[in-house]
Amino acid sequence: MRRIASLVVAIWLTAAGVAHAEGGAAAEGESLFSAKCTACHSIGGGARVGPDLQGVTARRSHEWLARFIAAPDQLIAAKDPIVVELLGQYNQIAMPNLGLTEDEVGKVIAYLAESGTAPPAAAPRPAVSPMAEPELLAPQSTILVLFLALTAVITIVFAAVASSTRAPAAVDVERAYALRRVLFFTGVTVVTALLVATIPLAPYVTADARADRVVYVAARQYDFVFSDEPITSAADLAQVPRISHLEIPAGTLVEFRVTSLDVTHGFGLYGPERQIIAQTQAMPGYFNRLLLRLDAPAQYHVFCLEYCASGHHLMRADLTVK
Repeated sequence: MRRIASLVVAIWLTAAGVAHAEGGAAAEGESLFSAKCTACHSIGGGARVGPDLQGVTARRSHEWLARFIAAPDQLIAAKDPIVVELLGQYNQIAMPNLGLTEDEVGKVIAYLAESGTAPPAAAPRPAVSPMAEPELLAPQSTILVLFLALTAVITIVFAAVASSTRAPAAVDVERAYALRRVLFFTGVTVVTALLVATIPLAPYVTADARADRVVYVAARQYDFVFSDEPITSAADLAQVPRISHLEIPAGTLVEFRVTSLDVTHGFGLYGPERQIIAQTQAMPGYFNRLLLRLDAPAQYHVFCLEYCASGHHLMRADLTVK
C-alpha cells in the first residue's frame, strides 16, 4: 500500500513538474513573441503583415514550425511548398531570420500551442480619442516659417514673370545678366554662410570623438536590435546579447553605430514631443556613426525613415533617458 501511495505521489509530482516547466516555457515564449513577432502576426486578431497564428500548431507539424521559425530563409531558398504558398498570399513579404536559438524556438511554439487552441476572448473596444497636437518646437518652427516665406517669394516672382509675358517688351540683356550675377553670388554667399554656421551642429562623429557609451543598432524588417556588441549578420543574433530595453543616463554622450541586416532602412530618433532629434541611414555591410548627447529625461522613439515594405509602419523601437 505504501509503495502504491509513493508511486502515485511520484507520478503526481512528475506531472506537476512537467506542467510547471511547460507553463514556464510558454510564459517565456510569450515574451519572445511580443518582442519579435507581434509586428507581423497576431493570435486570433486577424492577419497583419503575415498570417494569424491562431491554431497554427494544429495546422502545421512541430518539426516544420521549428524549422521555419529558426531559419525561414533556408525554407524560402529551398522553395518549401507551404512557404511558397504563404508568400503568394502575403505579397511576397518574406519572414526575416530572427536569430532565435533552438531553446527559444521551443518556447515560442509552446506559447503558440497554449494560446492558439483557446478561442480569443472578446476584449472591450478601447475608447478612441485623438492625440493632442504637439507644440512645434524650435528650430523646426523657425525652419517651417522660413520655408513658407521663401515659397511665397518664389511664387510671387514666378507669377510676376508669367504676368509680364502678356506685354512683350525689349529686354536689356546686359542689365539682365548683371542682375543674374548679383542674385547668383548672393545665393552662394547665403548658402555658404548657412553651411558654415550649421555643419558644426550636425550630430555626426569626428575621428577623435570618444563617446561615453557605444550602442550597436542592427535594423531589419521590421525591427531594430540594440546591443553592446556588433551585429553584422543574422547569425550573430543568436550569439550576441541584445538589450531588451535601452536606458541611457541623461547627459551621456552616446554613439549609435547603425547597420542593416537586409535592406536599407532609416534610423530616425524622435524626442518626447515627437520632434526629430537626429537621423542616419542603416545600410547593409556598413556602420553609420551617430553621436548624440541626450539631456532631457524622457522616453524617445526610433522609427524607420526608409520605406521597406508593407510592415514599414510597424518598425519602431524605444529607449529611455533617465
